[in-house]
Amino acid sequence: MIDPRVYLVSYDISNRRRWRRVFKLLKRTGEHVQLSVFVCRLPPARMTRLQARLAGLINPVEDRLLVVELGTPAAAAERLRGTGTDRLLASAQAVVV
Repeated sequence: MIDPRVYLVSYDISNRRRWRRVFKLLKRTGEHVQLSVFVCRLPPARMTRLQARLAGLINPVEDRLLVVELGTPAAAAERLRGTGTDRLLASAQAVVV
C-alpha cells in the first residue's frame, strides 16, 4: 500500500448549495481546520479521485478550489505553522508505533 500524503484543501464557493456539498464531501475525507480549509491524509490515487469529485461539484467560473500537497505526514508537520491552536499541526504529524 502506498503511504498517505498530506494535502491542504481550501475553497471559496459562491453558491450556498455547492458550498454545502463541497463541505460535506471534505468533512468525510479530511479534518476541518479553519473556515473553508481542510487537511486531508490520503494516498495519491484517492486524492486524485477526490479532486475529480470536487471538480464536479464546483462551478469553475464562479468558485475557487486550491489543493496543495505537503508531502508525507512527517514532512507536512515540519511545513505547517499556525497560531491559536495546535490542531492544525497535530493533524499532519506522523504516529510512531
